[in-house]
Amino acid sequence: MLIRKAVRVTTQKIKASLPRLIATIPVSSPAVHFAINPITNRVYFIQGDNHLAVLNTITNKIITTIPIGEMASHLVVNTRTNRIYTSNFFDGTVSVINGRTNRVISTIKVGERCDHIAVNTHTNFIYVSTISLNSKNADVVVINGHTNGVYRRIAFNGRPSQLLVNEWANRIYVTNTTTDSLSVINGLTNKIVSTVKVGRNPVITPVLDRKTQQLYVANNLSRYCSVVDLRTMKVRRIQLGRLQRDITINPLTNRIYISSAQISIKGRLFVVCSKTNKIINTLTVPTFSDVLINPRTNHLFVSASTETGTVPLKVYNGSSLNPLTQLRVGKGSGSLLLNPRTNRMYVGGEKTISVIQD
Repeated sequence: MLIRKAVRVTTQKIKASLPRLIATIPVSSPAVHFAINPITNRVYFIQGDNHLAVLNTITNKIITTIPIGEMASHLVVNTRTNRIYTSNFFDGTVSVINGRTNRVISTIKVGERCDHIAVNTHTNFIYVSTISLNSKNADVVVINGHTNGVYRRIAFNGRPSQLLVNEWANRIYVTNTTTDSLSVINGLTNKIVSTVKVGRNPVITPVLDRKTQQLYVANNLSRYCSVVDLRTMKVRRIQLGRLQRDITINPLTNRIYISSAQISIKGRLFVVCSKTNKIINTLTVPTFSDVLINPRTNHLFVSASTETGTVPLKVYNGSSLNPLTQLRVGKGSGSLLLNPRTNRMYVGGEKTISVIQD
């Protein structure tokens, strides 16, 4: 989710009403990757290996499915141009979809394989991490959104993985799962300006706290979270004692929420204050929990995958971690998406998408 304007808040307002399930939408295959255009009231998600589904959030009906590339893995929306981009892992292409006509208008070859994708809506550049099958090196490919052509290839030693765009600073942050590092790309020159060491297997998309100018990198195979001071590029560790699964941020309260990813025991959620970088609260959660915070209500949503039946989507107060309610959502639930305009949450599952009004 990209918020274009800074928000000044003096008091965090907690909504009195509780979230409720308002719709269950059937899908023909698991809905696990989401993106949203809140301006047009459309939610997009991968349907099977090579289709993109379009959901009307007003009617909660699927409008259409669009053929795209093979084994699509991630997608992103440029809300300014109403274009949707999918990275198609198996054939190393990016599909460009016109959000008005729901048609593929271009297919761009970026590499042997491609992984994560991100967009800077201000510059209309799209960034894609690629994978080489025959080399230890790979690229971050920069696509010009005006021409739908490859603008530049930025060489990396190792495997660039997750991408995060800071539109206000015009910087792109790239994790590298081979070298266990984080690199910073200058969006003006499209060159790497800094690289620092983080924890092992940073395969989770980092989160940025703009107030403190710190980037939080969850490490899937290290028992600490890496915190990068973007002014000095110095890295400090927050010891968690556990491997990590997911991370989210409430920028209004300066709280970072990190879930663990251990299999043998119950999961753990850690709450970190970005002003002090200290753990201020913890919570027992299901293994492989996905987490998302709604900044407007300060409601923390925790979902978990399951092999059979429905599972509870648990909701907590983001400050106290007191439980507020739980909702029954579909089998295999995990992926969470928030529409910041309507305060609605979309929970992906194997056979359904659950719509929660917060």
